[in-house]
Amino acid sequence: MNAKVDENLAHSAKWPDVLLEDNGPNSRSVKRLFVSSVAEVERLSPTIRRFVAEAVDVEAKGLTVGPAPELVLVEELAEALDADPAMRAGFDSLTPGRQREYHLFVSGAKQSTTRRARVEKHAERIRAGRGMRDR
Repeated sequence: MNAKVDENLAHSAKWPDVLLEDNGPNSRSVKRLFVSSVAEVERLSPTIRRFVAEAVDVEAKGLTVGPAPELVLVEELAEALDADPAMRAGFDSLTPGRQREYHLFVSGAKQSTTRRARVEKHAERIRAGRGMRDR
């Protein structure tokens, strides 16, 4: 967290994005609070206490994050899955997070040839129903 957070902003009723940061550009819902010193924790203590109280209240009410948006696969991965039933079965057996990881990895390439090469490189792992980081 930036130590220069305006004190009024830190104690606002809503949780400003300046206090809670995404884990990364592909993170769906989890955010975290960064602090860099004990003094910062002490200064933000009232805000942190309200945050924890709100989290306990949310848990007690049983509120949940809505479903993830439907994953629209990059063309090269979708074509490979359509052409190979074993690959489709393996991909469908993966958790949504592992499916998304393959999609993000393949779609991260700028050129179609690179995207196709990435699909081919991981085809056996996908057919086996293993994620990119699974052993």
